[in-house]
Amino acid sequence: MDHQAFETARPPEDTRLPRWLLPAITAFLLLNAASQWLVSGTADQDQAEQLLLAQTWALGYGAQPPLYTYLVKLLLPVTGVGLWPLLLLKVVLLGLLVLALVRIGEALALRRDQQLLALSGLALIPQFMWEAQRDLTHSVLATTVAAFTLLQVLRLARRPKPAGFIVLGALVAAGLLSKYSFVVFAASLLFTALTIPDLRRTLLRPALALSGITALLLLAPHLVWMLSHSDQAIRGLEKTRSLGPLNPAGAIAGITSAAKAGIAFLTPFWLVALAVLWPDRLRLHRADPGQQPGQALLQRLPVVLTAVMLVFVLVTGATRIKDRWFQCLLFYAPLTVATLAPHQSPRRLQAMVGAGATAAAAAALLLPGRTLLAGVTGKSSRPNYPLPQLVASLEARHGRPDRILASGGPIGGSARLVFPSVPVYTPRSLERGDVQAVAAGEMVLVLLDRDDDPEELSALARQVLGGDFDPDQLPGRLVELSLPELHAPGRSYPIRYAWIGSAGHS
Repeated sequence: MDHQAFETARPPEDTRLPRWLLPAITAFLLLNAASQWLVSGTADQDQAEQLLLAQTWALGYGAQPPLYTYLVKLLLPVTGVGLWPLLLLKVVLLGLLVLALVRIGEALALRRDQQLLALSGLALIPQFMWEAQRDLTHSVLATTVAAFTLLQVLRLARRPKPAGFIVLGALVAAGLLSKYSFVVFAASLLFTALTIPDLRRTLLRPALALSGITALLLLAPHLVWMLSHSDQAIRGLEKTRSLGPLNPAGAIAGITSAAKAGIAFLTPFWLVALAVLWPDRLRLHRADPGQQPGQALLQRLPVVLTAVMLVFVLVTGATRIKDRWFQCLLFYAPLTVATLAPHQSPRRLQAMVGAGATAAAAAALLLPGRTLLAGVTGKSSRPNYPLPQLVASLEARHGRPDRILASGGPIGGSARLVFPSVPVYTPRSLERGDVQAVAAGEMVLVLLDRDDDPEELSALARQVLGGDFDPDQLPGRLVELSLPELHAPGRSYPIRYAWIGSAGHS
């Protein structure tokens, strides 16, 4: 089958999605971002981390690749340091993800009901509808890049031009610079494509070398950094609680954990999809690789991914797999189900769309609601903590510091929101080696979050304040300050702080 035969005609107008749908989805994402920003100016965990990392340019920032931080670093000089630019960046990334899924559906010549089923299914995956809008960073970027990588493979199958292979290489590099787990998706996509004759003929050609060269050139600086900072680069594997390669106990625990995480990731989508499609289970459409290689790719990809994940667990000895790690590995699951679906009756399609719309409405209410209702539910989250207000009150009392030492990411990120031009260091800054000692006459503000131990700041304080400073004196200098929690005035949130001069004097 030649590439002309692979190319699908654009679907007729009555099979395309309504023109208002993508703008409506964008408006929905903007609404959710704005509502969270309006009810709280406190950065959540990942947001605070990016505010801190974006203080400097680096080839690597620890256990996560640097691309997301580069985007933040480019954005903040234009917008100013604030929480809303981070929320806006998330809206752009999620909007691009939806756009990529729509374009993939068009490349596969899916009917309108199939595309609506796929988009509704995405809304039924909590990692996208809730977690991605709440706080995640690298996972969202990696998923968006993965979606465009899949789309590019489909486009190459229709038009295998050299420029297309260069774009593919750039996307692979961007994915690996977004999140290291992208390699699992890339490997699964490649191996799946090689099982389909038309796609195999497309990829196994000299032009594929352009993809490899492009990816290596773009990855080279970070790979050099990884070689000299391997302890930081592989720290992310600690989250998997590895027992070592080919460990029988670890393999069983890892496979069980991966299976549970995969099911949790797809719940409740798979339950709703099963209920909608089960009456037509005998008519499910399985693509012929010779006739519909694109749809065959989507249908085989989850199977190959399962095999690749199995190899990953055996080789790394990982015993804990988190459901959010599946974002860039299974984002296409609603599309896979859509390719299998026979023509849906209006009633069943309405049920699927209704379930997705209900999930979206619930997220729109609960994203700000979790903060607004903290006084009623008794459950506070980071957006309820008045960290920026506490730090701002210190500015009103004492003025502007020259350096800030923060015990952790959330309070450090809040310090950046209040003092955008003041260097903020945390204990992790020591690992990255970007800590500079204060000069004579400079004042240092030490910030200790509610549950943090001052001992964790000892090494950082000595590095910044110099050898004459005795970290053992720090706990005695700390002063407590508290304010009512946001939207929960019956509860107060305390921090501790100290002002220290360059010679170690208060």
